Amino acid sequence: MSGTSILRTKSDQLVEAISAAMGGGTKSSPMSGEAAGGGMETLSRKSSRRLTSASPGRSGKNNTHIRKSRSAQLKFDLDEVSSGAALSRASSASLGLSFSFTGFTVPPDEIADMKPFSDDDITEDLEAGTRKMKIQTEPTLPIYLKFTEVCYKVVLKGVTSTTEKEILSGISGSVDPGEVLAMMGPSGSGKTTLLSLLGGRIKEPTEGAITYNEQPYSKLLKSRIGFVTQDDILFPHLTVRETLTYAARLRLPKKLTKEEKEKRAIDVIYELGLERCQDTMIGGSFVRGVSGGERKRVCIGNEIIINPSLLFLDEPTSGLDSTTALRIVEILHDIAEAGKTVITTIHQPSSRLFHKFDKLILLGKGSLLYFGKASEAMVYFSAIGCSPLISMNPAEFLLDLANGNLNDVSVPSELEDRVQIGNSDRETRNGKPSPAIVHEYLVEAYETRVAESEKKKLMAPMMIDEELKCKVFNAKREWGASWCEQYSILFWRGLKERRHDYFSWLRITQVVATAVILGLLWWQSGGDSLKQMQEQGLGLAIGATLMDLKRATTLASVTVMTFMLAGGYFVKKVPVFISWLRTRKE
Repeated sequence: MSGTSILRTKSDQLVEAISAAMGGGTKSSPMSGEAAGGGMETLSRKSSRRLTSASPGRSGKNNTHIRKSRSAQLKFDLDEVSSGAALSRASSASLGLSFSFTGFTVPPDEIADMKPFSDDDITEDLEAGTRKMKIQTEPTLPIYLKFTEVCYKVVLKGVTSTTEKEILSGISGSVDPGEVLAMMGPSGSGKTTLLSLLGGRIKEPTEGAITYNEQPYSKLLKSRIGFVTQDDILFPHLTVRETLTYAARLRLPKKLTKEEKEKRAIDVIYELGLERCQDTMIGGSFVRGVSGGERKRVCIGNEIIINPSLLFLDEPTSGLDSTTALRIVEILHDIAEAGKTVITTIHQPSSRLFHKFDKLILLGKGSLLYFGKASEAMVYFSAIGCSPLISMNPAEFLLDLANGNLNDVSVPSELEDRVQIGNSDRETRNGKPSPAIVHEYLVEAYETRVAESEKKKLMAPMMIDEELKCKVFNAKREWGASWCEQYSILFWRGLKERRHDYFSWLRITQVVATAVILGLLWWQSGGDSLKQMQEQGLGLAIGATLMDLKRATTLASVTVMTFMLAGGYFVKKVPVFISWLRTRKE
């Protein structure tokens, strides 16, 4: 009993000596091996008790201790190691053993690797590759886009009559550089038509005005607009790097050298996180290639490579999972932060995507149901009496309203009164207002509550200096490449794209064998007499009759097949009515 007390006393002295040495840094005391062993055992026991008291599931007087996470414990241990302590301990709960190391130090680079990590330190996206720093390109010319009372109609020509169909009716809105405007609405609501009008892809609207820095659209604006269509228009057999390199060589100004254009393509690859798949083919229906998200980023890269001021995208997240779609929208935000104006249509985004947009346009049957900040959309519809009765994705709620669906949505009192007064099949459906009545109510609510104030804002002139207004249209268009350069680039691009089809062994064997056989048959056939010319004659007649190659080939195939079958080689007994087609024996 007394030996144990002496051992504990020596252990306490050892702990005090170590504390003094660590604190002063100059004092030290001699230690015996027994005391050191006892001290280490005491430290090991203290560590075990500390871990035991912090472990979940233990109760008693130590249940007030706060449990420490693994990362916090790791940080505590690293602090002990890096503080210059000459003694380190490692305890084993399963064996009850303790080991001591003297003079142990950890290199600084290993300490940095062992530091606790957080989610902010993770920069790699499994789908997108490592995200690099945003590359600063040449300054972007800011363009303020504004459209007021835009209407668009199409003429439907029938057999006996001609009618007009209204696609858009009085759409107004605006978007500034640095903002992302999202257009939402059901299928057939006019999203793509409005996007094409703003991007100059179709003719001017029937009514209304669209201005860019307070100026109307001009062909000189084309070089400052990027447009990403809904369907990917890419060559399946080209790699990601080849696709963007050819786009850079064709579209970037002539003042840049070939090396500078290729460097710009590589910069875009790293800017969009495509470095992992830059040597992978794009792929298609019958060719395996990059993923859907990577393919969409390549399409975006084809447009941002020219540093456009306006970027239009038609449903860039269609067919993608929510995580990949979020990655695409984050890229659009990065593009907008560089001073560009981004407008995109989107069908049904997730709740995370919805909160990423700056402004929102909600369309229904070609009419404007909401325009404003995306974060204030739910507040507006709650103010007019439409709010979800259950937890719901805001985008799903807005699309239900645009479709006239009031399931799980509170019915405004005005609509309830209208249903009770009217009580007709047109105004009610299963005891609720019909979609047509809901649509009329939403249009009227926006026109009476918001439209007038928004129109006044849009009608007010923008504070844009005259130099910026004229800079968009006064600059001469810079062609990307001369005619000869374009021909050369497109020729080599076509060879690389078609090399898998036309340069396959099967195709080469077919062409060579056919050429050899035909060459031997007509070798030194001569053409001095009319009889000899009647033989390269059927082909000449068909070629002179039909100038279209596809039609001439079809006619020649049918004619030759008919003569072959009637010649008596495949069919021995040729019917009398067709025997005149047989060749005459000499």
